[in-house]
Amino acid sequence: MAEQAQNLRNFIRKDRGHARVIAVTSGKGGVGKTSISVNLAISLAEKGNRVILLDADLGLANVEVLLGLNSIYNVQHVISGEKSMAQILVKGPGGVGVVPGTSGLSKLADLSVKARDNIMAGLKQLQERADFIVIDTMAGIGRSAVAFVVAADEVILISTPEPSAIIDAYGMLKTTYQKRDDAVVRLVVNMVLNKKQASLVYSKLSNAAQQYLGRKLSYLGMIPRDPRVSQAVMQSHPFCIRYPSSAAARSVKDIADRLINQRAVAGPGTDSFLRRFAQTFGIPSSA
Repeated sequence: MAEQAQNLRNFIRKDRGHARVIAVTSGKGGVGKTSISVNLAISLAEKGNRVILLDADLGLANVEVLLGLNSIYNVQHVISGEKSMAQILVKGPGGVGVVPGTSGLSKLADLSVKARDNIMAGLKQLQERADFIVIDTMAGIGRSAVAFVVAADEVILISTPEPSAIIDAYGMLKTTYQKRDDAVVRLVVNMVLNKKQASLVYSKLSNAAQQYLGRKLSYLGMIPRDPRVSQAVMQSHPFCIRYPSSAAARSVKDIADRLINQRAVAGPGTDSFLRRFAQTFGIPSSA
């Protein structure tokens, strides 16, 4: 076991953080987080980027449902050592690589050293294969969701104008900054009636972050309430592909453009995604 832990430390030290790792998260469910993750990944790929979408929404794992996929293997097979991460990678719509989710990651801290080694090796494989890794996390401030959020190079926080969604989004924002004070968090306001409504949500969250957390919150964009979104969901197709001219699709493509042009200052560097993720296990990342 000591030898396995040392091997894990060794390849963490070699990590260069090749891909931009972006965690898409929310304070509560029902705000369109997974739908945005899926369509953002496709929009990034349409612009010539190698994109991998990792379904880390433990227990729900709805990415495949929205993409119309039904894989045989998932992350659980990586944890057990039956398959490598590269072997379970599925080609999704728009050329996006998809890592099917599983409930097996719900207790990361309880995994054996070997299982953690398998996961870390798998994440390293993903970084070597992509320009962007988009992680669809669990909603809320559970330990597993926060582990991915804190480890990511950048965080996209999803909220809607609903008061409970705004309150829960602030809770996620607070937890994120408590765990990592240099986190780069950008807000996307979903299901809005107009730009004014989105601006109001951003003002509330931004002012609260500045006043109570002493942190700035960036605004990445808004997505209007659009009947095409629910239609695409019912058809198990991403709305960016099924309805590319819809208001929601145009908004997500604009968000992808801004994301490409606004690389995080606190992106890959001395502390990479793998190093930060390893810290969730209490494994030293330096000799």
